[in-house]
Parts: sequence; C-alpha cells; structure tokens
Amino acid sequence: MAATYTGGIGIHLLSTTTLTKVTASEKLEVKTYMNSTGGFGGMATYDPTGELSVEGYGDSNPVTIASTTTGPTGLTSGKIIVDSVEQSYKNDDFSSFKYTAKIFPNATT
Repeated sequence: MAATYTGGIGIHLLSTTTLTKVTASEKLEVKTYMNSTGGFGGMATYDPTGELSVEGYGDSNPVTIASTTTGPTGLTSGKIIVDSVEQSYKNDDFSSFKYTAKIFPNATT
C-alpha cells in the first residue's frame, strides 16, 4: 500500500492505521560437519525462517488470521503467514491492534 502521512507520531504505512511498532527477526538452521581427521570440515545453513510482529492504532486490523501479507524490506520474498490477530477496544484510548506472522522466505506455495 502507498504510504500516507497524516501528521503526528507513528509509522504511517497503511492508509487507515498508524503503526507504532514493527519487529522482524530472521533465523537459520546451521549444521557443522567434521573432516576425515575429526577436525572442522565445514558448515551448511538451511531452512531460513523468521517472525514478524506489528502493533498499531486503527478502527480495524489490516490483516486477517491465516492470510498472507507483506513484510518490511528484505523480508518480502516467499510467504508471510499471519498466525495471530488481536483487536483491542478501550473506553479511554483509541482502538488498537496487534498481529504476528511467520516468515518463510523460500516458500513458493
């Protein structure tokens, strides 16, 4: 979505919401192996994954559970699956939302 700045504090990435916190992490599985003499032979990485957490204010959550979404720059390839959605309404504050997602950068389906 196009960035929309409406003034004030926050990360303005979605037209009807203000994001207050975006956290992303990536990780790899690492396997080391020995050479024929028992010393260090090498290592390989596999199965890259990550997690994404987004918090903000708005009348409705911009995503739904089990949907696919886009992530921050550098984490947009593959699939990002939303696995948790939370909406909060308070009498003395703006409506807020939070969602988390799993990132699978090598996934194609």
